[in-house]
Amino acid sequence: MCSVIINGEEAGIRGEGLQKVCDLIELIKTDIDPDHMITGILLDGRELEEGDWEATLNRFETSIFEVETGTPESFVEIRLANAAGIVQQCFMLFREGRKCFQDGRMQEGNQNLLQAVNTLQAFFEWYGTLLDLVAEDKRSQFDISEHVNEIGEVCKKICQQQLYQSWWALGETLLQELEPKLDQLEDYCRKFAEKI
Repeated sequence: MCSVIINGEEAGIRGEGLQKVCDLIELIKTDIDPDHMITGILLDGRELEEGDWEATLNRFETSIFEVETGTPESFVEIRLANAAGIVQQCFMLFREGRKCFQDGRMQEGNQNLLQAVNTLQAFFEWYGTLLDLVAEDKRSQFDISEHVNEIGEVCKKICQQQLYQSWWALGETLLQELEPKLDQLEDYCRKFAEKI
């Protein structure tokens, strides 16, 4: 059967009688310190992929599951430190879309814009979930709702311009309004490392 290593030590969990990987993960949760949470899972040295969760466990008979745990606070600290980098990636995606619109490559611009919007939306959802784990008395220090609202208003404007195929105006709105707001959000998120 598979081996389970928790925080660098053999856990003695083998998973006998379990059907799926998700069942093994649930068993592991019962074996860790109740004040900790799982912060990372590697399967044979690689990140556990989406499809692995529902896979049958006997498929991994000789595999090693490496599980890292930590307090919710340390989990949040590590993730918050990554927030600025994710916002920067969103900025780059929007910038690439803008350049496509400015160069007259509308189809490519629309594809880039869709990817940028989806990435930004996923970031906001991820961040909201993460913020729920921050102690309530510290939550206001990490509040980005004002930035989110401002960016949301600009995105509504961009949707209107896209709907009316105002490509030049869309490119200008990305350049003059959205990119500076994303830049401000990135700067704001960079300060999180100091607060942690």
